[in-house]
Amino acid sequence: PMRFFAPVIFKILEKCRPSISGLVHNTGGGQTKCLAIGENIHYIKDDLLEVDPIFRLIQKESREPWKNMFEDFNMGVGFEVVADPLEAECLLSLSEAFGLEAKVIGRCEKSDRRNKLTIESQFGTFEYR
Repeated sequence: PMRFFAPVIFKILEKCRPSISGLVHNTGGGQTKCLAIGENIHYIKDDLLEVDPIFRLIQKESREPWKNMFEDFNMGVGFEVVADPLEAECLLSLSEAFGLEAKVIGRCEKSDRRNKLTIESQFGTFEYR
């Protein structure tokens, strides 16, 4: 079901705004939405949440390649906060106080050209630009 993220994001911005460089609302879209934020960033998502059974069913029945599944669906990650790693514990505790499962799913590095995304998953490693 759709989750309303506004209350937790309001609290996160209230407490950690200087450390936040991006907010990504993945609900209604895929894991590649981060590509629209920043310049020359390599987003590396190498510790995503366990894929929900509904996405496994969709992939099995549709035979859609897993690379496309990550591009088209949020795969269980409804919202992302791009922030200074030193704020991770604060961000996680704020999210969990609202009953949200939260974890660090990756990191950002400098990209040699435009933004790119690497997803490392149990289904393979996928590159997006």
